[in-house]
Amino acid sequence: MESINFLFGIHNHQPTGNFDFVFESAFEDSYRPFIEVLENFPELSITMHFSGCLLEWLEKHKPDYIDKIGKLVDRGNIELLSGGFYEPVLPMLPDRDKIGQIEMMNEYLEDRFGYSPRGIWLTERVWEPGLAKPIAQAGIKYVTVDDYHFLCAGKQQEELDGAFITEEQGYSLWIFPINQNLRYAIPFEEPETTVEYLRKFASERDDQCIVMADDGEKFGVWPGTHKTVFEEEWLERFFSTLQANQDWINTQTFKEYYEQNSPKDRIYLPTASYFEMSEWTLPAEQGEKFDSYVEELKEEEEFEEIKPFFRGGTWRNFLNIYDESNWMQKKYLDLSDRLKKIKANNSEVAGTEEFKQAQQHLWRGTCNCAYWHGLFGGLYLPHLRHAIYSELLKAEKIILTKLEQNEEFRFQQKDLDRDGKEEILIDDPQENLHYAIRPKEGGYLEEFSLWDKSYNILNTLNRYKESYHKKVSQAKTESQEGENPHEMVKAKEEGLEKFLRYDEHPRKMFIDHILSKSVNFDQLKLGKYNEAADFIEGEYEVQFNENKRKLVLKRKGWVNWQKFKITKEMHFGKSELNVKYKLVNEGENYNSFQFGPEFNFSMLGGDAPDRYFQIDSGELSNNSMDSAGVLERTNSISVINEFDQFQIKISSNQETKIARFPIETVSLSEGGFERGYQSSVVIPLTQVNLKSGGEKILEYKLEVIRL
Repeated sequence: MESINFLFGIHNHQPTGNFDFVFESAFEDSYRPFIEVLENFPELSITMHFSGCLLEWLEKHKPDYIDKIGKLVDRGNIELLSGGFYEPVLPMLPDRDKIGQIEMMNEYLEDRFGYSPRGIWLTERVWEPGLAKPIAQAGIKYVTVDDYHFLCAGKQQEELDGAFITEEQGYSLWIFPINQNLRYAIPFEEPETTVEYLRKFASERDDQCIVMADDGEKFGVWPGTHKTVFEEEWLERFFSTLQANQDWINTQTFKEYYEQNSPKDRIYLPTASYFEMSEWTLPAEQGEKFDSYVEELKEEEEFEEIKPFFRGGTWRNFLNIYDESNWMQKKYLDLSDRLKKIKANNSEVAGTEEFKQAQQHLWRGTCNCAYWHGLFGGLYLPHLRHAIYSELLKAEKIILTKLEQNEEFRFQQKDLDRDGKEEILIDDPQENLHYAIRPKEGGYLEEFSLWDKSYNILNTLNRYKESYHKKVSQAKTESQEGENPHEMVKAKEEGLEKFLRYDEHPRKMFIDHILSKSVNFDQLKLGKYNEAADFIEGEYEVQFNENKRKLVLKRKGWVNWQKFKITKEMHFGKSELNVKYKLVNEGENYNSFQFGPEFNFSMLGGDAPDRYFQIDSGELSNNSMDSAGVLERTNSISVINEFDQFQIKISSNQETKIARFPIETVSLSEGGFERGYQSSVVIPLTQVNLKSGGEKILEYKLEVIRL
């Protein structure tokens, strides 16, 4: 009789730092009811993967659920997949951390379920040829990736009815292709659609298999799917349909198939992820073209034939497109290298509690979601980036003070972000402060972190142009229940196109603005002006005196097309940074302009009542972090964060006007287009009028006050 092996896999994940109510909602809407339905079908076999981030939450809040999973594993219903414990995209990790995180998950599954995993879930199916070796070294036998990977390697769709084998430096690994047609159909089409599709592959051979493995959140978390999957009993009907056709549909786990069959062929896959990712990783202009070509090919019914030769970017492009992502990842790499060096110098230290804590915090800081952006909000969600920084900063403090045993103030020059330009890193363990400065790109402050609060004040994000922004004006605010998020064009609010603005410079601290007198507040807020100088991202010379905790940055450039010189003298005092600017007109003519260093504050919520502005000279009519306006005559303003219990105060040596406004982005999530608060801009603006040879001294204090 003709038959087919059907391998059905589910991947459940919530990122490090996601809100408890999101975990709880996902549990009630998807994870719990899915298992409750599966309990009624003891004859079916499926494969499941839970990320370590989710498992930690479940252990703390829903231990009975973990026990239920264990019973289904013992019953033979479920195969458990391993993976990088904290759901990293593996290529962003050194091999030692790839292997370490997979082994961490292996050990957890063995300890908690008595189950020895043979396969892994590959995060976002991001594959690079070199992965085969470290994955195999971690004791893994097979992995699943999208069929698109195989098509790019020259395979035909009809050939993808089995498992393949690859190797790297002699280390072998099986690879299963995930069928995109089923990935798009389940659970958005009736169960019979899957049965009809599987029937096309049924044959007398007993080694044929078709794989559908995808996010478990499609079953109840994605908009409208809880109603479809559970209230309308789609999953119940799906499992019943599979059971009713067991005479020719053999539901198997990957492990069962691996143990009973041989690989179909040897293969070497190129660097790839699923097809949609190849568009998301492109810069906006190229992404627009890519999308247009795809739509054109689909209209002409040529897309499926051309698709294997039609490729966009790779996952690593996110580190190029978004400097904010790259900084987090390179900070992680630097800390990982420091742990490696510590272990090499003293192998016994690896067994200490401090080393283990640093390692765990560091690995938690590799959770992939905050490093990239696609259908899921990811990088655009400040609380996810904050969670990454929180973990990295906890690891950094342990490494510096406990493992390296360095309690002294220090300057370091290091190309942390691997762009060929050295940054200046300042550690002040006694004050629990860490700074990073970019002298060759405007002398601005890239990172301003409080170790004792595990908080990076400069967890900011620029307003980037995205390829999907061309669709924002067409978006509707209503959607159909169970509508496929890959196909819908929905907005969470009207008029989002008004917020499509793009930044020409980083949103950090001590970004030096030199503006003509005619630039007004609205132009400044909207970014509709030109700088009257070349200092904003220009290269500064560096001098520093570690004993005096002083850094001096100097640059000669132009203002209003006249020669000009700026000296920034930074003194790192007790819980404060004092910056003295010396502005010198070296031109032959009178020079007049507005000068203002930009400060940014990432407070994670624009309208949160426990995070707000405060001034000494009176009350603000609106003090929320997403408020906008100009204070005409004042010399200080504070940002209060009651939740994390700190205050940051900016003060000047003279009265000035202070402009403030929020940075809000328009991004895409599984729920549609949405507006998001990223940071609050504060710019103290001073009118400067200098004759030839004249100079102006301006002083600013950035003060940290613990509440």
